Amino acid sequence: MTTSSSYGPVELISPDLDETAIVRGGGGAGAPIVLLLHGLGSHERDLAGLVPFLPTDFEYVSLRGIHRYVQGYAWFDMPVDPQRPEAIEASAAAVERWIAAQTAAGRRVAGAIGFSQGGALALQLLRRDAHALDWIVQLSGFPFPAPMPGDAALAAVRPPALWGHGGADPLYDDERERSVREFMSAHTALEEERRPQLGHAVDEIELRAVAAFLGRRAAEMPTDPHRRGDRG
Repeated sequence: MTTSSSYGPVELISPDLDETAIVRGGGGAGAPIVLLLHGLGSHERDLAGLVPFLPTDFEYVSLRGIHRYVQGYAWFDMPVDPQRPEAIEASAAAVERWIAAQTAAGRRVAGAIGFSQGGALALQLLRRDAHALDWIVQLSGFPFPAPMPGDAALAAVRPPALWGHGGADPLYDDERERSVREFMSAHTALEEERRPQLGHAVDEIELRAVAAFLGRRAAEMPTDPHRRGDRG
């Protein structure tokens, strides 16, 4: 299936993740997993470059989007159409199936770090199931701009979330920045790292904030790595 947009054609490759495209790094095979979800037109090796700067308490697993986009990959088509939640739901379902397979194998997926539309996907996983992840890092991303059935449950749980973004990001105007902040404040225990001069990117200061956030999450982990922490 190919969807036309001002960003260019987006083609669905498969309803499931490509297991051969997964890149792993960080902690050992028994460590809790953190998903790395790339942005539009990128690939699984992009966010893997952050791993050397992140705590070794986790195993970082970088996934490839299920859509092809130009020379890279995507999680859904852009611009986002609020009337077509299936645009992001297909990718969320694919990641959920992968997480379920890890759980069945005795592994625990603790959180996710997503950039741009990868950040939207990380947030979507929690909007579908407030207990799907313990926390997320959402970098230059956004919530899918339509109500979801799980939003009320997410607002009740309010898992930790770090939102990092640039004040000079061309994809954010004042209204969009305000709406993202309002949604995340209402649905997560939000920590925000705003870099006034940063565009659609991650800088060294933002990366240090991500590492510190993950360090705090590691310190909160239960002794049993397969058991979820109590979020009340």
